Amino acid sequence: MKTLKYIFIIALFLLAGNTYAQDTVRKTSRAERQEMKAAEVRQLLESKKFVFQAQYANPLGGGVTTLNGRLFNLSPNGNGHIYLNYNYDFKIRPDSVISYLPYYGRATFDAAYNSPNDNGVMFTSTKFGYSAKAGKKGNTVITITPRDAKYNQKFILEVTDSGTATLQAIITNRNTISYDGYITEK
Repeated sequence: MKTLKYIFIIALFLLAGNTYAQDTVRKTSRAERQEMKAAEVRQLLESKKFVFQAQYANPLGGGVTTLNGRLFNLSPNGNGHIYLNYNYDFKIRPDSVISYLPYYGRATFDAAYNSPNDNGVMFTSTKFGYSAKAGKKGNTVITITPRDAKYNQKFILEVTDSGTATLQAIITNRNTISYDGYITEK
């Protein structure tokens, strides 16, 4: 009976030690995964060949537009955060910038919002300025200034180490709009 008690105590210690070892491995592997992701993001940004995949649009007016003379809220919960369920993206290549993003907000001249001539924030630019610098909290801030895209003045892309990003579009004839998403290689 005494040996059975010792075997039980030894088994309990081995089980506890195994659980502790698994927790230690899990914690270090999470930190390693985060560091690997940060290295991957840095490599993408340095290569200047990546895609910003937009998930949400954040219009300046809070996602409210007029439709037939009435105010219409585009976001379901009223916070102005519009979920984009299509493949809207902003591609950065060493020789070009290709934008395929929707626009929600007010246009001051030219094509009105949601008119047949309105094409959102969609263009291809081969003449553009590109500058990257370190921002707050270790983020990277990339400023893109297309010179051959009509009305599109400046795009500011702020990327975190984990790959999440915010793109702010400053357009001549429209209110500013920002997009939330992530960067990826494509």
